[in-house]
Amino acid sequence: MNTIHRIYLVGLPASGKTTLGKQLAEHLDIEFIDLDSEIEKVVGQSIPDYFSFQGEGNFRIKEKETLRNIGAAKEQFVMATGGGAPCYHFNMDYMNEMGTTIFFDVSPGDLALRIMDQGVEKRPLFKSYDQQDLIQEVRDLAENRLAFYNEAKIKIRDNRITLDKIISHLES
Repeated sequence: MNTIHRIYLVGLPASGKTTLGKQLAEHLDIEFIDLDSEIEKVVGQSIPDYFSFQGEGNFRIKEKETLRNIGAAKEQFVMATGGGAPCYHFNMDYMNEMGTTIFFDVSPGDLALRIMDQGVEKRPLFKSYDQQDLIQEVRDLAENRLAFYNEAKIKIRDNRITLDKIISHLES
């Protein structure tokens, strides 16, 4: 495999960015970074709380700043970005310029089930506790974000993405 520097994982909430990102980082023996966790450290509160008190606009500014600060400070990592990170402040352009972007393209139905299993309250963009309504919310979000996600250098369309599939795409 070519020398890996910065790998940015993008996709909708619950697409597996954090879970698979940790596995990939361990496999490559490089650092794993969860962008949302880094933002929480910077702002001193959870993402849902920050969203509630400061609004999405202020959150997106902190997200951009944190993304760029990490990219400037570190040369090797696997980063799970927040689902909206690629869609604001030219973040997708920045990530493509700085490293390799991988889009985890998972169906809205599968994502809705995962979100319900993990707890809707942990996802500030989703309001519905009804599976059918949540599927529609995920579809709407996907429609708004797909153009950004599709700018990723690597796209993996699968409801059951595995570490082996990611490695295979990186090696090709």
